[in-house]
Amino acid sequence: MEVSNVHFLDLLANNRNFFEIPVFQRNYEWGKTQCKQLFNDLEKAVRTNHDHFIGTIVYIVEAGKDSFHISKIIDGQQRIMSLLLLLKAIANNDSEDYDCIQESYLTNKFQKENNHLKLKPVEYDSEAFFNVMNNKKELTSSSSKVTENYRYFEQLIDQSEIDSASLFSAINHFNMVCIELNGSEDENPQIIFESLNSTGVSLSPSDLVRNFLLMGLNSEEQNTLYKEYWAKMEKLFVVSKSFTEFIRSYLIMKTHKRINQNHVYSSYKDYYYNEGLNAKAALADLYKFAIYYYNILNANTSSQEMNKILYHINRIESKVIYPYFMLLIDMQENNEISWEQVITCAQVMENYLFRLKLCQMATNGLNGIVTSLCDKKKIQDGIEKRELQVLSNNFPTDKQMQESLLEANMYKQRNLTRLVLAILESYHTKETIDFDNAQIEHIMPQTLPMEWRLEVTNADNVNKRLGNTIGNLTLTKYNQEMSNKSFAEKAKQYSQSNILITRSIADEYQKWDESTITSRSKKMIRDLIEIFPRPKQLAKPSVHPTGEHTLDESLNVTNTQPVHLTINNNDYPVKSWKDALFFFLNYVWEQNSHNFEKLKEDPSLSKKLFTGLRRPALLENGMNVETNFNANGVLSIIIKVAEIYDITDEVTYTLK
Repeated sequence: MEVSNVHFLDLLANNRNFFEIPVFQRNYEWGKTQCKQLFNDLEKAVRTNHDHFIGTIVYIVEAGKDSFHISKIIDGQQRIMSLLLLLKAIANNDSEDYDCIQESYLTNKFQKENNHLKLKPVEYDSEAFFNVMNNKKELTSSSSKVTENYRYFEQLIDQSEIDSASLFSAINHFNMVCIELNGSEDENPQIIFESLNSTGVSLSPSDLVRNFLLMGLNSEEQNTLYKEYWAKMEKLFVVSKSFTEFIRSYLIMKTHKRINQNHVYSSYKDYYYNEGLNAKAALADLYKFAIYYYNILNANTSSQEMNKILYHINRIESKVIYPYFMLLIDMQENNEISWEQVITCAQVMENYLFRLKLCQMATNGLNGIVTSLCDKKKIQDGIEKRELQVLSNNFPTDKQMQESLLEANMYKQRNLTRLVLAILESYHTKETIDFDNAQIEHIMPQTLPMEWRLEVTNADNVNKRLGNTIGNLTLTKYNQEMSNKSFAEKAKQYSQSNILITRSIADEYQKWDESTITSRSKKMIRDLIEIFPRPKQLAKPSVHPTGEHTLDESLNVTNTQPVHLTINNNDYPVKSWKDALFFFLNYVWEQNSHNFEKLKEDPSLSKKLFTGLRRPALLENGMNVETNFNANGVLSIIIKVAEIYDITDEVTYTLK
């Protein structure tokens, strides 16, 4: 490793060297805020006439053609690109120094590589950079930040009180630390890159995964694999957040473990090493599942039935089940199951999700359900039976649907309610209608005029209890026109509607009050129970829950018996709740004794476990803890301890 402090222009002046941003690096992403700060620093350098430190650049030098050297930038590409764009903008504003800047710092007429330019950007930015550097602004791609920031630098120069010649002179006050790596094992570029970017600022997990997979390869392999796999995935996931969400779903499916959003990159590295993968195999597999994910996200599989299910699930934003659906589609692609089986499983999951949403039940247990379903080793009697087994403990019943929907506030879940009303319409008409522009209409208005108060007994009370229930809601494209009109006037317009569930209101009801709202609600609930049926194969809900459960489920475990704890995908047998508590406390002590001290600092745990002991018992670390708790008490302690240790997602328990 060679470390030097150099001025920026001296760095560019070497005619035997040019810089290259490897394909594994992200695109140029600096925004106006960073560009403005850079320009402010330049103006400050003019006024003070002092050097200004602008950061670090890390690179590896490789031999190029004709005795040239290629400096491959490991860290600092955003800064280098911005400085070159600023320098180019200064040159175009300074006719006197134009030739000097162009020939000495921006190009090298003796090298043919990269069209004589001193920097070779990633492919996404290459056209825009080439056109800017060759003054072909009218041909520059507007999708690249290169174009936008170059024009912004031009604007800043025009608005500055400092002339361009002074700006050019002052740019040599910019100095930077250059770290040249020699490529030896003790100077692993990936490790150094991660150390420099340990804060994760501006680098998404998908950026880090890309660098991890490509950085250690030679240039030819990098370019080949980037174009064959990564570039294609980038086109699927234009937004980096979507790319990261895909990688997280991929890891959940592959490891059947919960993956914290903040640990996607580290989890991917663990998976890569544990599976003994190489870059090509890893990229090929990511790309295969990226296509699955993209098709799920866009309801664009080869099965129209599946696409209909996906459309519904996507509209209620239930991406949490994507890992399971990716597994199903992959199993179908590998001829392990048929499309019919995939659709059967997807329909049951759709029914489950809609029932949870309609009953306004907690959905935080879905993460544990999905990780369990992704464990193929637990599939013994077929994928369908496995799914029913996992969902059986918490699948909302018809009775729960009826009781919840009669008085549930559906208007506060507008997206869900609009979709449900559209599904009810399709259920009766068997036609697909575009409901994107339809609005939810309150039949009894939200704000009651006097006419409604005169017509409906206890109108305000009825409206308060039932005004936002499903029976008082319908779809219309004329919501503003109908507003607070009387029911008789609304019914006339409803009768002309091309939406059946709205038109039928005028046909079936002569008045609108508590009894009619309740009657319509019951009718709609019966339809929804048929549309989203609870599988007949499911056993009747047990008074006492059994099976595997996550710590974030709301569950009453009175009169239950745990048979094992599962931590980080490892099963540990237990015989009782007391046994479970003892094992768990011993386990977390062994994992991290420092965090164990934090248990004493927590007021609730300190009081329960370590104060006023009535039935003390000795842990393996020599500490006495209280054991006089009922089942729910033990579970609440385990939940709190897991929260302090940040392992909630890694722990489940199984009841007999």
